[in-house]
Amino acid sequence: MMGSGKTVTGKALAGFLDYVFVDLDAEIQQREGRSIPEIFEVSGEAYFRDVESAVLGDVSKKKHQVIATGGGIVLREANVQRMKMTGKVVLLTASAQSLWQRVRYSKDRPLLNKADPFGALEQILNDRAGFYENACHFSVLTDGKIADDVANEIQEMLRAKA
Repeated sequence: MMGSGKTVTGKALAGFLDYVFVDLDAEIQQREGRSIPEIFEVSGEAYFRDVESAVLGDVSKKKHQVIATGGGIVLREANVQRMKMTGKVVLLTASAQSLWQRVRYSKDRPLLNKADPFGALEQILNDRAGFYENACHFSVLTDGKIADDVANEIQEMLRAKA
């Protein structure tokens, strides 16, 4: 989910594992030559999801990397299957209040460009909860934790499940 700490935790985990860090949204923006909000505004969410799936397909062919995806990647079952077949999927969870504290000043969250952005965030979180649970191998709560602590927790879980 947006604001759960995917990017900062992913970078920390990649550092601990001596893996490459890949931010899928950054890869999409590079491929498209425009920002995520621009893609949503000009081409729409369906187009963005198509590009997201294509970029995931390309990126997931490589090994020894930590990939931070966008929160909506789980909306397509094919993406979930690809992620599960090519790596361990870790769900970073956080309360709606924590997520809001992390994203409330961000201007690059097109799904929150609503009259009631916190309400929109809660709705997205509720709507996606089942998708997130079904997509992951395991989850880690990020509320009140720094990225290094979350990354260490993930590393321990990966070792335990290896």
